[in-house]
Amino acid sequence: MKKVIFFSLISILLFSFKSPDAINWYSMTEGLEIALRENKPMLIFVYVSWCDKCQRMEKKVFNNKEVMPLITENFIPVKINPEVDSIFFKSDKFLSRKYFIREIEPGKMAIMVPTTAFYGGKDSDPFILNGLQDPVDLKENIRTFLKK
Repeated sequence: MKKVIFFSLISILLFSFKSPDAINWYSMTEGLEIALRENKPMLIFVYVSWCDKCQRMEKKVFNNKEVMPLITENFIPVKINPEVDSIFFKSDKFLSRKYFIREIEPGKMAIMVPTTAFYGGKDSDPFILNGLQDPVDLKENIRTFLKK
């Protein structure tokens, strides 16, 4: 009987530590609130619905069995679609849609999608990766950011 209880407890513990099935993405507003409350950095993914590279990032990179746990355990994941969202991240500040659009006027700044940014708070510079990332490079960039 003791063996049955022991193995049952071990099984429960093992299954409770399985990796997540998907990343729970937040809006910028929700993510910022949670990041401040939990004192965790944010991983910000900038995408648009029609972008094939963005879709590949979501399906192949963020769902990678080695990348997903790194994100879910160490970051508050945030997704921003500049075509529809109302709050944005640029350099070291958050901007409303109105001001963000002004900032991307021709000659000032170009939005590249996909973009992945790691943001650790007011006292740290964001670490920004433009373009399609592969799982190996993203993993390495996550580890580099976390060592800072």
